[in-house]
Amino acid sequence: MNVKGKRLLILGAGRGQIGLYKAAREMGVVSIAGTMPDNGPPCIPLADEVCYMNILDPDEVESKTADLRFDGVATCCLDRGLKALGRLCDTRALPGYSEEVAELCNDKSKMKLRFSEYGVNTAPFKQIYTDEALLDAIDKVGGYPVIIKATDLAGSQGIYKAVNKEEAFDGFYKAMSATRVDYVLVEKFLQGREFGAQAFISNGEILFVMPHGDILYQADTAVPVGHYVPYECSDILREKIRKEAEMAIKAMGLNNCAVNIDFIEENGVIYVLELTGRIGANCLPELVSIHYGLNYYQMVIAAALGIDPKEIWNGRKEGEAGLSRMIISPERDGILEDMRYVGERDSFIYDLTFFVRPGFEVKRFANSSHCLAQIVVKGQDLKECEERMEAVVSKIDMKLK
Repeated sequence: MNVKGKRLLILGAGRGQIGLYKAAREMGVVSIAGTMPDNGPPCIPLADEVCYMNILDPDEVESKTADLRFDGVATCCLDRGLKALGRLCDTRALPGYSEEVAELCNDKSKMKLRFSEYGVNTAPFKQIYTDEALLDAIDKVGGYPVIIKATDLAGSQGIYKAVNKEEAFDGFYKAMSATRVDYVLVEKFLQGREFGAQAFISNGEILFVMPHGDILYQADTAVPVGHYVPYECSDILREKIRKEAEMAIKAMGLNNCAVNIDFIEENGVIYVLELTGRIGANCLPELVSIHYGLNYYQMVIAAALGIDPKEIWNGRKEGEAGLSRMIISPERDGILEDMRYVGERDSFIYDLTFFVRPGFEVKRFANSSHCLAQIVVKGQDLKECEERMEAVVSKIDMKLK
């Protein structure tokens, strides 16, 4: 694959994009960081060039890149730049999906309406604008418990579970104060096993659907703080997962991109909670790489540059089990004095990255933005991965004022 000298605009330069910039450098691709300069984004030193812009604003991104030459645009692990990515794909005829498709990814209400239209299994829901409509919506979706969610946020923000009237109104007001639109979703809370999947679609062909287990932390709602592969389930269930994934991907009109999907299984039925056209966060790209014996970031870059990613996919090898975990502060706020790993860097440690430095304000964990570090380990099976993870976590020394 000859991509040396190709120019790739990467929307975002935060912790979730580190692997993408590193892969671009390994491939000889010129990376251009599209980001705001606030707080010294960690990928700035990894980028070959920087173009400062607000990636939430497609108009600004289009204007700031008008005189910039690049062969493709990509992002990963965050939703903020998807509409801008779609705009550039539209206006420059770049590989990827349209701004209209990106809008579906960014708005959970529009997404679920599309699921209903195409027969994708999803939880019963109602879109509401006022608190007067709240109780009627709860009744129509099947009663308590319900989830009340802002439709345009990511990282488990603006999502609240309610089991009674008081919690429902509290969640409604919180979600409405967090959203940038004038409505929220009321959704039936499905009481089953939550999990996710990573997938990839290239030229209309779905190359894989990889289910993965989720490690959840209960904040205002359940927030993923880790993942693992392989995901243990029956062949029948695995086939149902693939079928619903394919239906949802096609319903959304996604193509030439990675796909991140949230599922829940209730009584043997697979429901799609939501999906989006990018790699999932919290080390999911690393777990795909471990599981399939390849560099998943390289597939994303190839697709963004209009090069068939099947060249990388067809070279995959027998992979291993993998486990990721985000380091959080579950019960304490404070100022970080020090945080370091005091053990050996064993070969089974696939990744160990700290996001914070001394002086950082540590917040008691409520959503994904409060993660302090990430760890990824690999092994022969999940049990070995869990033992290795515990060994690594036990050697992380953190001191808070």
